[in-house]
Parts: sequence; C-alpha cells; structure tokens
Amino acid sequence: MSKRERITTIDLSLLKPYHGYQTSIIPISSGYYFYLASWDRTPTQFPRFSNIWLVTPEDKRILFSDPPTSSEIVCIYHEFHEIYGASIGIDWITENEFHVQCKSLDDAYELQVTLHLYEPLTSRLLVAIGSGPPMQFRISKAIVAVSNFFVNSLVAKGGSVLVGKTETGQPFYHGETERLFQVAGGSISLNGEDMGMFTSPTWSIEFGDAIPYFKPVVKLGTLYIPFEPDMVEGST
Repeated sequence: MSKRERITTIDLSLLKPYHGYQTSIIPISSGYYFYLASWDRTPTQFPRFSNIWLVTPEDKRILFSDPPTSSEIVCIYHEFHEIYGASIGIDWITENEFHVQCKSLDDAYELQVTLHLYEPLTSRLLVAIGSGPPMQFRISKAIVAVSNFFVNSLVAKGGSVLVGKTETGQPFYHGETERLFQVAGGSISLNGEDMGMFTSPTWSIEFGDAIPYFKPVVKLGTLYIPFEPDMVEGST
C-alpha cells in the first residue's frame, strides 16, 4: 500500500495547530536544500520558535533551532544528523521580501537568506476556495487528490502533499492556508560563500511524505500534527 493510501486513516482528534510561516523544501543549484519554519503560535511549551533545515549534497541533514531546546519538538517529527542551537532572525523588508539570518551558537555556521516572493491570483483563488481546518471530508481520497492536483497545477508544479506522514510516522494536515506565495528569486550564502540560485529539485529527497515543490513556495497558515508533552524525548 502506498503512502498516499495510508493517510486517510488519520485520527483528527490527535492533531494540534502550529501557526506561522513555512517555506517548502527549497532546492539550491549547488545541491543543497533549505527549509524554514517560523511559528508564532504552537501547542508546546514554546509560544513561538523557529527552525531551519539545511541538507547537504551528501544528504547530511542539519537542524538549527531557536530557542535551542525547541529542537526537542522538531525531533518528534523529523530526523537529523546534526543539531545546533542557533540565533535565527527574520526581517520582512517589504510585504514580498524577507531576510533570514541564522548563526549557530558555536559559530560553526552562518546562513544569510533573502527571498523575493509574489502572490499570483491563482494562489489567492486556491486559498479562498480550498483552505480550511482538518475535517474528515477534507482528508478523503477524492478531496486530497483534487486539492493536490490544483496546487500542483496552478502553483507548486509538483510536490504538493495536503496530508501525509513524517519520517517518524506522525500524520500531518497542511490544508489551512491564509496566504500562499511563490518564490520569485533571492540569494543564500553559507559562511560567506554563495550557495547558488534557487531552482527546481536537483536530486530526490524526502522528509517522510514531504518532498520539494518544483516551484518553491512560502505559506502563511496552520500545520496540524500530533503533540503531547510526553512525546518529547526524556519527558517524565
């Protein structure tokens, strides 16, 4: 049975809301991948936190977390080879441009990222027509197929997954979106070295059911995924 066939068994009562901005997994021409999540409301002990994922061309998966102990939350859902506490700053320069500065607390890594965005009419139509909180009919096979088709056809051009599971087996629902931007361009550097252009996927990568969109996006909305305090490793 495929991943897409398993997801309709989600127990919606387990899902908890994380609200904020997320990028899709963004490919870079140098072979790296980049992802940002900046949550301003969460069900955890952290009212807000940010995390950045950097994947090397060798598939080494690096997590940067601010505050540092919020990595314990991210690792409920995802697996990494290296984890760093970090200072992550996000500055909106205009409504359609923001800058990210991420510096690991041990000074080993410093990322500088600028994203230029635009919000096409198709994005606004998709949000107006299809966005909403998790309900049983929204995770039916028919609705999931239609939603993924329209997002892929009109915005992402491939890679959209409305519902699925992380690599640790936690179910998620991505269907409550307030705004959906396409990435028009920008820049990214690591320790002062240019990492190349944002591009279409350069090699196959998965975080569970999540894969890169052919055209990267930034979403403002709510991710629904299970959370209970005893899910944190080492909790008592």
